[in-house]
Amino acid sequence: MRRVNPRALFAIVALVLLAAGCTTILGPPVEYPMITPVPDAGAPIPVEETFRFESGTATVGVLLDAGVYRGAELAPKEVRFRAAVPEEEWIAGRYLAQLDDPAQDRFWTDLLGAFRAERDRRGLDDDRYLELLATAVQQLPYVTASETVSKFPVETWGDQAGDCDDTSLLLAGLLAREGYRVALLVFLPEAHMAVGVGCAPEFAYNGTGYAYLEATNTSFVGVTPAELGGGARLHSPPLVIPVGDGKKEYGAAGETAAFEAALRTARARVDELGPEIDHRQAALEVDRQRLEALRTAGSHDAFEAARTRYRADSAAVSRLVNEHNRLVELVNYCAEHEHDRVGTVAYVSAHPP
Repeated sequence: MRRVNPRALFAIVALVLLAAGCTTILGPPVEYPMITPVPDAGAPIPVEETFRFESGTATVGVLLDAGVYRGAELAPKEVRFRAAVPEEEWIAGRYLAQLDDPAQDRFWTDLLGAFRAERDRRGLDDDRYLELLATAVQQLPYVTASETVSKFPVETWGDQAGDCDDTSLLLAGLLAREGYRVALLVFLPEAHMAVGVGCAPEFAYNGTGYAYLEATNTSFVGVTPAELGGGARLHSPPLVIPVGDGKKEYGAAGETAAFEAALRTARARVDELGPEIDHRQAALEVDRQRLEALRTAGSHDAFEAARTRYRADSAAVSRLVNEHNRLVELVNYCAEHEHDRVGTVAYVSAHPP
C-alpha cells in the first residue's frame, strides 16, 4: 500500500481531575474541538478536485466559506478534560464532534450536492455512488501534518490533502450523510484509522460488522492493506465508532472479495513461475550446448533425437513465459484500475488467473 504512513492519533493538552462537586461549576467533564468561524475572512474559496473514476475522470468542486475554513484551521484540536473519562468514550466523542460540528453544515450540503450531480449525470446505483465518494477521497494526496491531531473535514477538503484520520473522517462523513451504514475503524496500537462500510456478514472485517475501506489509498471496498507505512501490519481489533444512523449497505462486497482472491492467485502463480522459468531456461542452455557438440561430432541420429527433445522443452518453456507474462499483465491492470470496480471485475472475469 502506498500513502499509508500512520502517526500518533491522539493528543491531550490538559488533564485535571476535579472533585465531583466541581464539575458542575466548571463545566462538562470533557470538551471537544469546536469551530469558531472567523468573521470577515474573505471571499468564498473555490476548491475543485479532478480524480479518476471508472473508465475516465470526474470533477467535483465547491465554494468554501472562508470564515469556517479559517476557523477550522485555528480551532484547538485537543480534547480537554476536567474529570476522568474512559479512553474509548473520549476518542469517539472527539471524532464525532469534528464530524458533526454545525459550522460545517453548509460545507456538507454543498459538497454532497456536487457529488450528487455527478452521480445523477452518470446514472450511478448506490454501490457505484459509494465508490465515487470513496475514490475521490482516496485520491487526495497523503500529507502528514506536524501536529498529532486530526483536521476537521472542511480543512481536509480545503487543503486537498490529509493523512489517515483526516481522510477517514471526510469519507465517513460523506457516506453517513448519504444514508450508508458506516463507522470509523480506529486501530490504536498501529495508530491507524480506516472506514467501515455496512455489508453482508460474511464480508465484514474481523467481526466488526463492516467491510474495511482504506481512505488513504485507492483500493476497493473490502480490501485490507498488506502493510502500513514502515512495514507495519494491522493486527489489533479496531475500536468501532458508528457514524450516523444510515441503513444502506454495500452490495458488491462479494465481487470485490472474488476479485481479491483471483488477484492473490495470480500473484502467487507469478512468484512460482519466475524461478521455474529461470531453472528451465538454464537447463535449455545446457541442452543447446550439447546439441552443438553432437552436431560437431557428426552424430546424426543422436543429434536429431536431442533436437526433438530440445524443441519440445523449448515450447514448454515458452508456454510458461506466456502464462507468466499474461498474469503479470493481469496484476498490473488491476493495480492501475483500482478506481474502477466494474471494469476491473469484468477484466478479471475475461482473463481469469
